[in-house]
Amino acid sequence: MANNPRKNPRMTQEFVSLLTDHQEVIRAYIITQVPGCSEVRDIQQEVNILLWEKMNQFKLGSNFGAWACTVAYYKVLDYRKKQKKNGFLVFNDELASLLSLETETRKPEALEAKRSALHYCLQKLTDKERALLDARYDSATRDMEQVSRETGRSRASLRVSLSRLRSGLKDCINKRLAVEGGAA
Repeated sequence: MANNPRKNPRMTQEFVSLLTDHQEVIRAYIITQVPGCSEVRDIQQEVNILLWEKMNQFKLGSNFGAWACTVAYYKVLDYRKKQKKNGFLVFNDELASLLSLETETRKPEALEAKRSALHYCLQKLTDKERALLDARYDSATRDMEQVSRETGRSRASLRVSLSRLRSGLKDCINKRLAVEGGAA
């Protein structure tokens, strides 16, 4: 069967390239659907597995990001059902759909502009500021208590410093996007 990507190495290679290139988009989408969720990586991994399994359903040349986010949407729904079954409070479907629509209307170019602006702004930080951000955000499993012990600073001091850094980064990103003509 000529349309089966798994039998066509070129198509498989293009699919892998698309999947790799869209990891940040998929992750961002999942985060908008389940903000503050510690299981985003797990959900993303399940989405990646499902995308790979459904590879032969994807038509090269169509919008991979939209297709991947649709698959992610259904994985997030599964996750919410499990959470609800376990007694956790979850978004209702109407709010989830609104968040989904908001995410789908964002253009990949806008995400790339923001990523570029963030990279630029991170380069402007001092070594000490960068080390603090790395200590806090380099691993998803680190919490403030652990960073406090590692840096020898109080949690309150860390919160203030991190808040100032995030605020400064946000301002820098917004200014950089304004200079480059991107939307904040």
